[in-house]
Amino acid sequence: MSEGKTKVVFVQLGSPKSPEIKDVRAFLKEFLADPRVVDINPILWKLILNLFVLPFRPAQSAKLYRRIWDGKSFPLLTITRDFTSKVRSFLKSPKVEVNHAFLLSTPRVSDVWDEWEKDPTPATKLKVIPMFPQYSESTIASGIDGLAHVIKGRVKIPEISVVTNFHTSKAFIDNSVAQIDDYLAKFKAKGVTIDRLLLTFHGIQKRRVVQKGDAYYLHCYETFFLLRERLKNIDHAHVTITFQSRFGSEEWLTPYTEDTVVKLVKEGEKNLAVYSPSFVVDCLETLDELGVELKHTANEGGGDIHFIPCLNDSDNWCRDFASFVENQCIADSDTREKDFYTLEKSDYKEFETMSAKELKQKSTPLTPEAKSSIFIVGLTIFLDLVGFSIIFPLFPSLAKHYLEVDSQNVFLQAIFGSIQSISNYTANSTSSFSGIVLFGGMLGAIYSGLQFIAAPLWGAWSDRIGRKPVLVRSMAGMAVGYAIWIFSGSFTLLIISRIIDGIMGGNISTATAVVADVTTKENRSKGMAIIGVCFALGFVVGPAFGGILSLIDLTKIFPGSVAYGINPFSMPALFAFLLSIFNTIWIKTKFKESLPESMRGKVHTERSANIFKLFKPLPYPGVNLVNMGYFAFLAAFSGMEFTLTFLAAERLNYTSMQNAYIFIYIGFIIAFVQGGVVRRKAADVGEKKMALIGMVSLIPGLLLIAIAYSSLMLYAGLFFLAVGSSMIMPCLTTLVTFYTPPAEQGRSVGIFRSMGALARVVGPVAAAVIYYKSGSAAPYYIGSAFLLIPIFMVAKLPEVIHHADA
Repeated sequence: MSEGKTKVVFVQLGSPKSPEIKDVRAFLKEFLADPRVVDINPILWKLILNLFVLPFRPAQSAKLYRRIWDGKSFPLLTITRDFTSKVRSFLKSPKVEVNHAFLLSTPRVSDVWDEWEKDPTPATKLKVIPMFPQYSESTIASGIDGLAHVIKGRVKIPEISVVTNFHTSKAFIDNSVAQIDDYLAKFKAKGVTIDRLLLTFHGIQKRRVVQKGDAYYLHCYETFFLLRERLKNIDHAHVTITFQSRFGSEEWLTPYTEDTVVKLVKEGEKNLAVYSPSFVVDCLETLDELGVELKHTANEGGGDIHFIPCLNDSDNWCRDFASFVENQCIADSDTREKDFYTLEKSDYKEFETMSAKELKQKSTPLTPEAKSSIFIVGLTIFLDLVGFSIIFPLFPSLAKHYLEVDSQNVFLQAIFGSIQSISNYTANSTSSFSGIVLFGGMLGAIYSGLQFIAAPLWGAWSDRIGRKPVLVRSMAGMAVGYAIWIFSGSFTLLIISRIIDGIMGGNISTATAVVADVTTKENRSKGMAIIGVCFALGFVVGPAFGGILSLIDLTKIFPGSVAYGINPFSMPALFAFLLSIFNTIWIKTKFKESLPESMRGKVHTERSANIFKLFKPLPYPGVNLVNMGYFAFLAAFSGMEFTLTFLAAERLNYTSMQNAYIFIYIGFIIAFVQGGVVRRKAADVGEKKMALIGMVSLIPGLLLIAIAYSSLMLYAGLFFLAVGSSMIMPCLTTLVTFYTPPAEQGRSVGIFRSMGALARVVGPVAAAVIYYKSGSAAPYYIGSAFLLIPIFMVAKLPEVIHHADA
């Protein structure tokens, strides 16, 4: 063993094995699964990652990676290898050796460690240098976690140290200044005068800086200041700091690079140079995001981007970094300190001004206690919605089954007696598909109607006795309803099951009240957003499980169980029952009461069981039109949503599993459009305009489904419907909040949601009646014409007035 010898490992993130979609998906799956990279609730994020990100994002990312693929490798991998080799060649001391490793590519840190263990004269010290100049939890801390994972289970452990940042090192700053000045001179020699230099850093969420104390923002400023003050070929007043690569809907560090470019070009600064000090090696974020996409953005406005590469493996940089590495390994502390620039106290005055403005979040962050309560309730709602929507793809088969095995049931006779009064329906037509649709519509209306009526009652009761006992009792009641469904060999038991679950399903008002309890006016939208995500996920996962579990027919596996009421749909019912039992135990053991005893009996719900109160005009211009437009839109949309599985079963002979695919397809498109287009572009396009675009998009979707006699035509129509609805719902919700004063947000949004609940009662029944009387195409033709009403209402909306205290 060589005493005093130090092994230095340069650690980079890595790249996919190739630009093939499967390799990009594997790369993103490992990268985005890191809790340091995406630091939201791990259970919620796993659902989002696997249901919405990994099915779609890899294909888009693969296209970008192909643009920087040289046929054999990616620049990050190639340049890192060359950089390590050059640094090794510049080392003077035999006591230092260097290697490179990647977190997500080969060689990995574990590979380098294995080589170290096999070395006959291994180094006694290990120094890890993550090749990210500025410290951030999502990069440096993530790398340290990876190192800890490698160490776990190892017997031979050397003395280990980590260089957590080198953003003020003279090697990095001086070479970056030389790189920038050299390229500015080259641009000038070509006749291009640079109007402004953007020093653009990889962005992170403000929350990480404000709540977690991440030093990244400070390190970015220190890098920016040291570079700007030393540049010679541009006026310092023309150097700006920006942040790129934001992801998700959270607030990130600003100013955003793309927005800044658009603004500067519009103001007449056409030639912009960009350099990213967040990276020392060019990669997708620099070569493509800055060199291609940002350039395209500038070109659209009549400007241009002049890209300055990273330091990569330039000789001077490699030579200086080799000296830096040796000093950090074997020099005394005074020499090591001299490798870094030091900022004076006065140098931070600008940063203090910047951070005071920048880190003032637009909304108050949720407290840890609030997050915990919202997570518990959110998971509860997700599981509830899975249990509720699990029946969706089963409706056609369910209706046929009971008409075949229990046609003389008194409740069936009562329902078909009602049907007979609607038109010339006769007893002999009980097997007709249109009759089955109308029967299914009435069955669905029982659940939705009872849920709508029960919601304000559960909410009012929770105001009096507390949230937790109401949630526990309602969820236990749902378990009873699902248990009855398991053994519902007769239609009577199915009706009883749906009645119980419909009443108990009204606990959503209590769950919403929990969010109101633990949030403030400033951050309530964040809590409601989490609840909204849980709703969306539940509506996607539920039908999928319904379709899958319908393949398991317990009556065929255990024929004797039929005597106990077991039926072909008992397996989905059993799954829903187990979910509700888990839910009941979960909320009873994990949830902390959110309504203090001193407040019970003093909080009053805004919602009423009197539906006519919903139509009482509110004294705010625009709100009433939005509410009525939403009701009209959702009535048409929910009618389509309900009759869709019947149409697919009748025309295309779709099974329950194939019907489940329909809901999964719609859910994925909605998630993709809302997460990509709506989130990024709604404010620019305007919520009113985007909602109108969405409503117009529904019309061709409905017409295509009306004439669909093939899966291709059906899915083409579903595409328009999913895209349109994904634009409408968030935009109309946002418009309600825009038109309403902050003090009345709860009441206004509550009425808005109640209108939606009522629409989900009216829409399916109306569509079922139309389907029964006029055939499968009629609901879609009439629905497309009916959409002209909400389109007219939204078009007449007034200009948004932002209230002063909003």
